[in-house]
Amino acid sequence: MIYLLQASDIMRIMCFTVDFDRDVNLAIPGRAEAGSLDRGSGTDARFSSSVRGARMLSGLLDEIGVPATYFAEGRTLEVAGDPSVFGGHEGGVHGYDHEDLERCGDDDVRSIIERAKAAVRDVTGRSATSFRAPYMRPSDRISDALPDAGIKVDSSRYSPLSPSMIPYTVAGGRVTEIPVPEGTDSNGKKISAYLWPMHEGRRSPEDYLGMASEVLEGVFVLATHTWHVCESRSSGVMDTPEIERNIENMKKVLEGLLDMGYRAETVSRAADAVGSVSGTP
Repeated sequence: MIYLLQASDIMRIMCFTVDFDRDVNLAIPGRAEAGSLDRGSGTDARFSSSVRGARMLSGLLDEIGVPATYFAEGRTLEVAGDPSVFGGHEGGVHGYDHEDLERCGDDDVRSIIERAKAAVRDVTGRSATSFRAPYMRPSDRISDALPDAGIKVDSSRYSPLSPSMIPYTVAGGRVTEIPVPEGTDSNGKKISAYLWPMHEGRRSPEDYLGMASEVLEGVFVLATHTWHVCESRSSGVMDTPEIERNIENMKKVLEGLLDMGYRAETVSRAADAVGSVSGTP
């Protein structure tokens, strides 16, 4: 791997990333495409919470002035069918049917990425150049398929939380990897910068602000799902007070990072920023 920042190049960038996929996605044995957790009507894919949550998130992000990257599952975006569903934020690729790409052949991987890119282009009118693997299951094989599809930035990997969260390159230097940090909290329990435990009532905003406070340079990636704004995996669709608390907690995290001096960018702009610092094209 090739690191894109020198130790002396001090910057702190926050990337807020959103997986825009089917409601409470669920791997279905024997099928490449995912379903949704059974709420009493089977495991066929549902999309209502995801689309509703996408609009709520865009409203929050616009209110506080934070740009985001929505890693959009092609099918979900087509069901939404509205170019304004995540506002003017960046649209990236998150598979087409939330496939486990590691179980797919090389030709299928390329076809899925291209089909998902086409969905982003057709619905939003913009071309996607960023990617996150469904289930956060990347591999060198998948990374190697990205450049030919025009993908320049990936955020599919976890990296240990450290004072220097430095992006690096994969696919022979052709793709910038901006990983999601993971570490341990003050009680020695594992924590990643995915916000889902907070949405489920198992983490507080302070847990994520504590993680971010440990980073002195580089890129701190936060991640969530659109459906998790208004639906809990454990207890179902949230009522209005629960949604309001959920949004307020996300606002505390994002505003807290801004107060720490983080600069908010999309993953593509973050990649450009670290590339210009390092002198890479």
